[in-house]
Amino acid sequence: MRGPRLKPFHEATRAIQPERFVEIDGQRIHVTRTGSGRPILLLHGLTASHYSFRHLAPLLDDGFEVITIDLNGFGLTERPRHRDHYALGHQADLIVRVLDTFGIGECDVLGHSYGATVASTLAKQHAFRVGKLVFVSPASAFDPMPWYVHFAPGKEVFYRLALLLLSDPRRYHRIAGRAFHAEGSFTETDSEVYRSHLLVEGLRSAWYGFFHSMRDPSFPGSAYDSLDHSVLILAGEHDTIVPIWKCEDLAGRLIRSKLEVIPDCGHSAPEEKPAEVAERTRRFLAER
Repeated sequence: MRGPRLKPFHEATRAIQPERFVEIDGQRIHVTRTGSGRPILLLHGLTASHYSFRHLAPLLDDGFEVITIDLNGFGLTERPRHRDHYALGHQADLIVRVLDTFGIGECDVLGHSYGATVASTLAKQHAFRVGKLVFVSPASAFDPMPWYVHFAPGKEVFYRLALLLLSDPRRYHRIAGRAFHAEGSFTETDSEVYRSHLLVEGLRSAWYGFFHSMRDPSFPGSAYDSLDHSVLILAGEHDTIVPIWKCEDLAGRLIRSKLEVIPDCGHSAPEEKPAEVAERTRRFLAER
């Protein structure tokens, strides 16, 4: 089963300005910073990257310093080889070290899908570094993985199937497009950006690292347990990946939360309805 060519990291990032990278323990982390004011950190979901916020960030950088970080395994951040680096706790610790580099203390955090799980972990492990939280279509429950992916041969088969999917631009666009509802919100150009951000050397390490981090049956729901920060949950009206009822269930479990539904929207509100996400986020953060 032949897969697509994976770009060496130096080749994938050749055209990126050096100032958009932070080096930590020899690893290059891709970070963007725009605007000025109180810092707000935007965390992307699984298989995504900073590109998810290309529409949202410009709507927030008037009054906020908007920061995006490509998490381990995604975007233009160098893929670590050790599987533990893909655990939620390590992702959260890496974020703190990046913020330290810029002298940023407390910030508000918006997390989309898996990014909400990382944001919650960050708030629990480093409570004094996080102000308010905005969860957009938060991943709070995954379907159980088939038993055979807990063994090396099953994981390898899944990895090979993922490579096969990534080798077919049209099929990838069709499947990734299921996260969108609003017409025209996910173009073939967008699809190719995401695909190129995945086809980077280290994909195997990331794949196996995430399988390892997800083997706990309580993942990712336990990441939200005992969270006492103030949280706004934004749910897409037509989200088929994290449907409204899952958002309602999570809101009921949190100590201080409120739920708002974005109409005519699927799973990817920061790309489908960025103006509504920005307006609701600004309003929530102003309620101090």
